[in-house]
Amino acid sequence: MVDLGSSVQGRASLASGASGDGRVIVGYQDTANFREGARWLDSREELMPGPVGFVGQARATNIDGSIIVGQICRPGDEMDQSAWMWTAQGGTTCLPAPSKISAPVPGPGPGPGVGPSIIVQANATSDDGHVIGGGQNVGGSNDSNAVIWIGGRPAYLKDFLRANGVPDAFTAWPNTGEITGITPDGHILVGWGAAPGGFRGYLVVLGSNPVVP
Repeated sequence: MVDLGSSVQGRASLASGASGDGRVIVGYQDTANFREGARWLDSREELMPGPVGFVGQARATNIDGSIIVGQICRPGDEMDQSAWMWTAQGGTTCLPAPSKISAPVPGPGPGPGVGPSIIVQANATSDDGHVIGGGQNVGGSNDSNAVIWIGGRPAYLKDFLRANGVPDAFTAWPNTGEITGITPDGHILVGWGAAPGGFRGYLVVLGSNPVVP
């Protein structure tokens, strides 16, 4: 057992994913104000750089640790709804949601900064980073809809499947939850959502020439 430690005294760290050989571990480092995305290379911790300062939790990496994905690309911007992808060659890129949503709040309609935050997270990636999966949720709750990014282009999973010949995808499901895993070749993904009668896992097989709506 190897204790990955914490770079901030008295604060926690968490590991979410690992490369194939275990040399690269990804997760977060808890700081005074935020859980910042982190990676450990040969057990040495580094905070993940963002477009502005830092990013949120790293959630997954590919087989060799050259691609890392995670949630909350611009933590200081409450109106930003995007996940992120880091590559060893190009650095950090924000992955926008298909659309921005507002959290439901009591009383008059929501406005900027009103109600729970909307969190967009990337949970899994193919080895080449072409297919990425995650979700868009309200305040970290199970009120979430799955998002797929193909070549950086976002789509809600339900819309994506219906545009690719599955017109009855998720019929009667209150929401599609999150994509939680993708095979290395990006051909199969798994996740969970709110099915009639309770939460259910699902498996999706992508076609050879997927269309992003």
